Amino acid sequence: MRKFLFNRRPSRINLEEYRATLSRSEMARPENNFYHWLLGTTWTSFMLLVVFVYLGTNLIFAFAYIACGDGAITNARPGSLLDVFFFSVQTMATIGYGRMTPVGSWPNAIVTFEAFFGIVYSALTTGLAFARFTRPTAGIRFSKVAVVGNHDGIKTLKFRVANDRSSHIVEAQLRLWLIAESMTSEGERYRRSVELQLHRSESPVFSLTWTAMHSVDEASPLKDFLGKAELNGHWHLLITFTGYHESLANQVYARHVYLPRDVQQNATFVDIVTVSPDGGRIIDLANFEKWVPNVSDKLAGEFL
Repeated sequence: MRKFLFNRRPSRINLEEYRATLSRSEMARPENNFYHWLLGTTWTSFMLLVVFVYLGTNLIFAFAYIACGDGAITNARPGSLLDVFFFSVQTMATIGYGRMTPVGSWPNAIVTFEAFFGIVYSALTTGLAFARFTRPTAGIRFSKVAVVGNHDGIKTLKFRVANDRSSHIVEAQLRLWLIAESMTSEGERYRRSVELQLHRSESPVFSLTWTAMHSVDEASPLKDFLGKAELNGHWHLLITFTGYHESLANQVYARHVYLPRDVQQNATFVDIVTVSPDGGRIIDLANFEKWVPNVSDKLAGEFL
């Protein structure tokens, strides 16, 4: 017997708080690459932008028709912005009901440009929507916190990963990185990336959940940062996930960041696998985010 809670859509990984710790010069802001913003923004923002540009350009063309004077559009009421606005909508969509028509060189020139703009805008919007629909998404969920507690008598960092879809991801790989600020002997500040070894970094078939673990022993670079509040603004953990999605037939990628405040000390995750009386295994993702104090530690439940 199995219990799968796949009815939840995976939440979009939010790195805004992490990005807030960084600053960019005006020349290097990501907003300068508008195409990538259009692909990566939410559907709500994308559709609002499409509607805003559509209505805004029709309004601009409507003012252009009014500037041509009364009589520029037949059967349009003199000075009526609403009539010329609807005429602009019909022109941009190449509907052409025939009730209102342009009269004169300037109105016809505006109609020519607007018809061309409408074709280009429709093609660009369709292409962007198709590109957004066809972008492969991993459907991977990371636990909101990572926990640090004893595992087989060794201090161990743990975090969870879940496949929120019913399809499989083959040849899945997890990598854990410590990103920390360092300073050279000359006083120059730089960021160094150190990969932290996981107990298991690969899975031939990833179907449900994965609890990744890293031993915080004497050889681990992470031991120099855990529990030191004065260093909290100078390091974070970066997790990358890659794999081949069977349903999408494409490589998928996901990432997540744990800031120092997201790491819970002296804690362990609640087990999501239980055994029923008949011997069946029940996997309940309702316990995916839950953690409890590690009873083997004295300072149970204390935040880093």
